[in-house]
Amino acid sequence: MSFAKFSKKGQLTLPSEIRKRYNISEKTYVRIIPLEDGVKLVPTNQKGITSLQGVVKVDGEQDFTTIRRQVMEDRCRESH
Repeated sequence: MSFAKFSKKGQLTLPSEIRKRYNISEKTYVRIIPLEDGVKLVPTNQKGITSLQGVVKVDGEQDFTTIRRQVMEDRCRESH
């Protein structure tokens, strides 16, 4: 069993054996799950919005204003 203490800013430092066991580094995100008797911290593989870079392959320059307008028009047509 391990113990940790919160700082004045509400920060918590996990013991090194826990960080190593669950492969937690300074850039790891955790999901905080409220339970009736406490909270559960679950490491995730999400790395914020930067993790989405390169997910969609795009050729050439993109005009996001035009794309956004087209999507909004398509949604409007679908709702009517």
